[in-house]
Amino acid sequence: MKMLPALDGDCLLLSWGDDGPLHHMVVDGGRKGAYAYLHDELAAIKKAGEKLDLYALSHVDADHIEGSLAYFDDVNRPLLPEQVWYNGFEQMGRAGAGVRSMRQGDDWSNAIARLRLPLNTPFEDGVATIEQAPGPIDVQGLKVSMLSPDAAHLTAMRLKWDAYRKTVATARTGVRGGKAARPPVTPPIVVEDYVADGEIDTELPNGTSIAFVAEWRGRRVLLGGDAHPDLLTSSLAPLAKKEGGRYRLDLLKVSHHGSRKNTSRELIEIIDCHQIAISTNGALHQHPDPESIARFIHYGVPGAKDLWFNYASDWTLPWGDEDTKAKYGYRTHFPPADGQEIMEIDLTVDPAP
Repeated sequence: MKMLPALDGDCLLLSWGDDGPLHHMVVDGGRKGAYAYLHDELAAIKKAGEKLDLYALSHVDADHIEGSLAYFDDVNRPLLPEQVWYNGFEQMGRAGAGVRSMRQGDDWSNAIARLRLPLNTPFEDGVATIEQAPGPIDVQGLKVSMLSPDAAHLTAMRLKWDAYRKTVATARTGVRGGKAARPPVTPPIVVEDYVADGEIDTELPNGTSIAFVAEWRGRRVLLGGDAHPDLLTSSLAPLAKKEGGRYRLDLLKVSHHGSRKNTSRELIEIIDCHQIAISTNGALHQHPDPESIARFIHYGVPGAKDLWFNYASDWTLPWGDEDTKAKYGYRTHFPPADGQEIMEIDLTVDPAP
C-alpha cells in the first residue's frame, strides 16, 4: 500500500498480484495537490501494461474528493478505472457535507456519468452499503469485505440534510471546520495519559464513508476512510468471533486521519493488528490525536507495533522519541523527505518481532 502526500487528506494506492501483471485500486484523491503524485503512479501503471481495477471514493469531504475531481477533469490522465465505488447524492437522496462539498460531489457524479464508468456494480441496488454486499466482493482476486456505510447512516444523511445544511453551511465550506488549536504532545510521552474513552464521531458525512477490509493471499488491510468507530466495530464483531475474539489484520489505515473520535478502545480490542498507518500533515485539525495512537499501543495485542506516517509533522514526530518507543515497544516510520515522497508499506513482509 502506498500513502501519497495528500496534505490533510487520504490518497491511497493498493496493489496486489502474483508474478504476472499487478492489479491496482485507488482509495480517495486527497487534496488537489495530491493528483500530481497520483498522475505519476497511474502513468507507471499504464506503462507496465496494467489497469486501475477500482477507484473508491469513500465520501465527499474535500480532503478526499478534491484530488479525485482533478483526476477526472484531467484530459491528459494516463488511464481511467475499470469501475468506481461511490455513494453520490443520487444514492443518498441529495445529502451532503456542506455547500462546497455538495457541489463537488455533484461534479464527481456528473464526471462518472460523462465518462460512462461502471458505478457500484457489485452492489445489489447500486448503492455501496454493507447490506448490499453481505459477503466478500471479488476484485481481481482481492477479497473485499464491506464494513461501512450501512443504510441507516445514508438514511440519516438524507433525512437530516436540509436542517444540517442550514446550521453548518457557513462553517463547512469544503473544509471541515478546524478544531481549536491543540499543542502537540511533548516527549517523553506517557501513553496512559491518553487512553481514556471519550466522545465518538457523529458527523453525518463521515458516517457515509465507504470502508472495508481488503484481503489477498491471507494478508489483510482495513481501509477506514473517515468511518464511525462504532459501525466499524459492529461490522467486525462477527468476523472477530470466528477468530476467537480478535480479527487479524496486517495493517489498519486508521479512520479520519487519527482523530480521537474515530479510534475507540472497543475498535482496537476487537482486532489483532500490529501496524497502523495514518495519512495527514496535521494541517487544520492537528491530526493525529495522541489518544488514537495511545489506544492502539495500550489496548492492542501484545508485541512490537509499527506506526506508519506519510508526514513528519509536529503531531507525528513526537512519537519518534527513542525513550518513548523503547518504553512501549513500538517503531515509527516516516517518509524520507517530510511528506514530499510516497510512503510505501509492503504487506507481503512480516514486520520485525
